[in-house]
Amino acid sequence: MKKTIGLVTLLLLCPALTSSFEVKNPIGAVVPWVIGEKFVFELGYGLIKAGEATLEVQSTEDLVLSSGAVRRTAYHFVAAAHSNSFVDVFYKVRDRNESWLDVEHWITHRFEQHNQEGKYILDQVVEYDWKEARFKNTEAVKGRPVKYEEGELKIPAIDTLSSLYMARAKTFSVGDEFTMDVHSGTNWPLVVKVLRRETVKVPAGKFDCFVVEPTLRERGLFIQKGKKMQVWLSADARKIPVKMTAEIFIGRVSAELKEIHGVPHD
Repeated sequence: MKKTIGLVTLLLLCPALTSSFEVKNPIGAVVPWVIGEKFVFELGYGLIKAGEATLEVQSTEDLVLSSGAVRRTAYHFVAAAHSNSFVDVFYKVRDRNESWLDVEHWITHRFEQHNQEGKYILDQVVEYDWKEARFKNTEAVKGRPVKYEEGELKIPAIDTLSSLYMARAKTFSVGDEFTMDVHSGTNWPLVVKVLRRETVKVPAGKFDCFVVEPTLRERGLFIQKGKKMQVWLSADARKIPVKMTAEIFIGRVSAELKEIHGVPHD
């Protein structure tokens, strides 16, 4: 729809990137996600059960960058959403977003969107070459000419999916505001506001949460640019995404956590 606990073992150190991108764990926090964790959400549209969404840390993967000269190890994040058979009749959703975030430097190497939302169908692949400080963006929207873009990477940045995981690694309090540099074909600042702290009950149980609101100037996770989104993150070291609400073309939708897999107890 329009649109972490335990330490992760670092693998072999890789050749250095261009010096201007020597950024190591820029938030300076313990990694709050674990390999193999998976969160399953129930999607709702008003009182209607609309489908299911998942957030998953699938693995760490060795990537050979497009320059062919540098090998990096990256977290592989996957977010997916699909509407149920009832909603399919009037607004079919089949979304899959994937990103590869450098384990050591926390910059994105590759980002993909393969989304069908109603009649809107998007396939996008962005490749980031930090050694050469260049990106390649291929974007295909059904009914439009395929768009190819190349350009400079001027500052270290992450993609929109990785930004959710980076927010989980941030230590914050109510009233805080922080910014992350995001690149999804263009660079833009993602401003996140910590609105309040509240207890919320979802199918997976009751959670004490921080409610955060990202301001999206471009397409985000299951949301169009300029639309409002709020995320409930558990107020513990894991910062588990417990609930999300977003405005989309057909109205306001929600995602409530119903299953947790592969995450140690706090």
